[in-house]
Amino acid sequence: MNNNQTYPHSDDFMTFDSSVRQYILTEKALVSRGIDLRSRIAATNTVTPEGVIDNVLHLVSDMIYGYIHAFSADTKRQDYLIACVPSLRLILYNAMLYQAVYVWTNGNLLLSTNQEDREKAIDETAKQWLGRNVPELGCSILYVGV
Repeated sequence: MNNNQTYPHSDDFMTFDSSVRQYILTEKALVSRGIDLRSRIAATNTVTPEGVIDNVLHLVSDMIYGYIHAFSADTKRQDYLIACVPSLRLILYNAMLYQAVYVWTNGNLLLSTNQEDREKAIDETAKQWLGRNVPELGCSILYVGV
């Protein structure tokens, strides 16, 4: 971790989209973990693989941020912390990677009409990452207080 880094911070693996104020994984992040969506999509008749990949990456971000937001009424503060606390960026990065694999394997379960399926929409390992203690905060980003 570079102490001179400014936050929010974008790199080759995760960028900060200021229009929605969220971090978004990059295709390179997925490839670094052996997830090559482009080659899988190329095997189909999809006209624009970039659009599909972009959609998956934004969906994963929306799902993880939505899960985090369910734990607090002060989502603006949560988003500020995620954007500015260095160790939270790493936690979010890993949670989104696990969620991306889960969505690619199982689909977007939030679209299901079955309540039980919707309750299984977030990957368990992603939840574990989000539940980790953030040293700068002394608790996880999911902590809602006493």
